Amino acid sequence: MREPFHASRHVGGIALALALALAPAVCASAGDELAPYRALAGTPRAGAVLAAARAAIARYFDPLAPAPADSVVPDWPGPPSGLYVSLLRGAGTRACVGSLTPLAGTLAENLRRLAPQVVSADPRRPPVRREELAALRLVVAFAGPGELIADPMLVRPGREGLLVTTPRGSVAFLPGEARTVAWALREARRIGILGRASDASFQRFAVVVLKEDLAPVEEDHHASP
Repeated sequence: MREPFHASRHVGGIALALALALAPAVCASAGDELAPYRALAGTPRAGAVLAAARAAIARYFDPLAPAPADSVVPDWPGPPSGLYVSLLRGAGTRACVGSLTPLAGTLAENLRRLAPQVVSADPRRPPVRREELAALRLVVAFAGPGELIADPMLVRPGREGLLVTTPRGSVAFLPGEARTVAWALREARRIGILGRASDASFQRFAVVVLKEDLAPVEEDHHASP
């Protein structure tokens, strides 16, 4: 049985690095499971996915805002995948939530489900304010199946994602987010997920990334760095 998504215990995007913000839309290390998603990323349908996610976020603040019909939003192009939604300010993450486990329902339904989470339920940062949205860049990342590994140092952080899971919860680092695996492990300790490494399990995973054009950066003294 798939567990429901809980932002407080499975979050991604401590601080997305410039490598992710400027990375190619398709992660070169994506496996065969992500082939349909690599194909999607090179078509106008990718824009429809991003537009649906942006509209769902807007509707969190204004329930009367127009929403695209599900018929114009592509469904999962292949078997449902893990899914992460991020909002970037410049090279850093303003908010990010998601799950490595495929969520139930259509892709449009999942985007609507994650939209209120990304603006209100990232536990490491204050909620996103409505007036911030125009300056934030939206990123949608499809994640391939996780591969259990005994040693997290086997992960290539610029090309692969890393999921750290312990009895305290889990945290995902998308490709390019962690400068080094050692940095990712320190971050996992800092937010209280990782204690003793012997209590943790580690998975690496590939992603296909869809991202909006760069948003203008405005001064914001309220957002976390």
